[in-house]
Order: sequence, then structure tokens, then C-alpha cells
Amino acid sequence: MTRYAMNEALWRYAREPAFRARFDEDPGQAIAGNDLSEAESAALEKKDIRSIFALGAHPFLVYSFAIAANGGWSFEFMTDYVAKLEGLELGDIET
Repeated sequence: MTRYAMNEALWRYAREPAFRARFDEDPGQAIAGNDLSEAESAALEKKDIRSIFALGAHPFLVYSFAIAANGGWSFEFMTDYVAKLEGLELGDIET
């Protein structure tokens, strides 16, 4: 299932510094070979939080990914994060 692969990429980005460094250098290469749809790959490569969430990634993993991509948490980050997800509803997050 591709959603599992997307969630795994989000988790690895947030938790594995070596993976994060490879991803930041070349996102396409870092996620190549994973069972991701074209839309999932594109959203991950762009770090498009709204699209990643809308595609059904687990909210906790999206949040962890966003914090790591931002370089840490701040009030400014939180305001931006909430604005990016405004209007979206939690869908089926089963993997």
C-alpha cells in the first residue's frame, strides 16, 4: 500500500538524520524505489504539507515531518502549519 510507504518516509525524515540529509539533497533519489504514487512522490519532494495530509498520511507523522523540515518548532511555525491545513478534514488514516 502506498500510504504505508508515504508514512514511512515521513517517519524516517523526522527520526533519521542521515535519511533527512539525503532527502534534503535529492528528495527524488531518497524516496526512489518506494511504493509511492506519483502524487505522493510529488508532494513529498515539494514538502507540500497540505497535499501530504490530503493524501491520507497520518497526522502525527505529517506534523513530525513538518517540524523537522522547519528545523524545529516555533510559534511562527505553528501558525503557518495550521494555516496550511485549514479547511481539510481528517480522512481514513488506516495503513
